Amino acid sequence: MRLTQGTRDYKYYIAMPAAISPTYVRYIKLGAGGHLEKVCVERGVIRIGFDTERPERFRLCQARQWDDLFESFKLEGTVKGVAKNFTNQVRRFFEDEGSTLWVTFVGERLYWGFVDGSSQPTTSPDFGGVFRTIRDGWSCVDTHDEPLTKDRLSGALTMLSAFRGTSCDVKESDYVIRRVNGQKIPAVERALIASKQMKESTIDLMHHLGWQDFELLVDLVFTTSGWRRVGIVGKTTKTLDLDLVLPSTGDRAFVQVKSKTTSEELDEYVAKIEGGPYDRMFYVFHSGEAETNDSRVTLIGPDKLADLVMDAGLVGWLVRKVS
Repeated sequence: MRLTQGTRDYKYYIAMPAAISPTYVRYIKLGAGGHLEKVCVERGVIRIGFDTERPERFRLCQARQWDDLFESFKLEGTVKGVAKNFTNQVRRFFEDEGSTLWVTFVGERLYWGFVDGSSQPTTSPDFGGVFRTIRDGWSCVDTHDEPLTKDRLSGALTMLSAFRGTSCDVKESDYVIRRVNGQKIPAVERALIASKQMKESTIDLMHHLGWQDFELLVDLVFTTSGWRRVGIVGKTTKTLDLDLVLPSTGDRAFVQVKSKTTSEELDEYVAKIEGGPYDRMFYVFHSGEAETNDSRVTLIGPDKLADLVMDAGLVGWLVRKVS
């Protein structure tokens, strides 16, 4: 595949296989400082440098004359150890028949792919180095379509983005394979199951609260997240349960708390926002359903409220109130 400037971009959103089982896992930096990341990802190719686009060096690589390639590096003044390292990197690139999982970081995402073993390496006078086609293109999601972003990956893996060389074996190969396959380690699976059970219990416990305790719970959720209450808990006016201000921005909001509600009831409260001093409204409930298209209104139903209660560390308070 010959790459030239001005060539149109190719789509790289493709359906990924159900699972992968590579023989090796290697990290590669696409271009010096990653300057060819975008073009490689968009066109579904992988690239290596080391002046392999030069005819005499490219010929050695095609012929698999690795000893001669090693000597060519030495003749240019490269020390023996470094020349051997360069040769090994190029060799792994050229000899890969599609069993190596190649990974790289582009921005905050991990991209992965396999070389198309039937494609031939090609040079590019515009970009330098040698390119090979990635089978089915690069992907930045796992086989379950979940994003592979740095904030979801182990620091032992993400530190590779600071790697100063071109390519290397990935020590955390088993971890990478599991993450690409959407598999989590047993400890994580147990934590997710426990978290799900805790959330279900939290929702059940909220149903047992009296309306005053439920309003107090909502008050605690907001005040622990940075909002400051300037009005007392309870119905100080016909439509006001909590009067809040966010000190960092000065935003004003009121929180309408309902144990059980409907969309029709919500519409009645939304109509009363007009002309008030508030920038937004939170509508919080633990039973029923409510929907609105008003951008000023944030709905917090039982699922979202349970998450907030857990994040705020209020499950213990909730258990004591219901016990």
